[in-house]
Amino acid sequence: MRTTIAMLGALVCLCGCTGQSAESRGREAEKKIKESIPDVEGKALAQKVSADQVKKAQEALQAANEYMGEADGRLDAVTVNSIEAFQRAHGLEGNGLLNEKTQRLLAEELAKK
Repeated sequence: MRTTIAMLGALVCLCGCTGQSAESRGREAEKKIKESIPDVEGKALAQKVSADQVKKAQEALQAANEYMGEADGRLDAVTVNSIEAFQRAHGLEGNGLLNEKTQRLLAEELAKK
């Protein structure tokens, strides 16, 4: 009986004796997970594109039924999400960036209408 209790005690110490509560371990794990996730939308919102490029993209996204907002040339979260959806629908990485390939596909979409 004493051997069993000693083995259970040793097992408990091996599995969870870090000196931290479960709550603090959970918070630490959450912090590490959040730090490991890239900020895709932030990167897309920070990209350097002209208002004219954004307006053309918005017009093409409207033609593709991916964007329902006003084509005003402002790069906002709604526009970025629409670009991401368009990219995924066309087999591209949904990163919200108006790169050359995305702009070419958007121009083709606009030409169809």
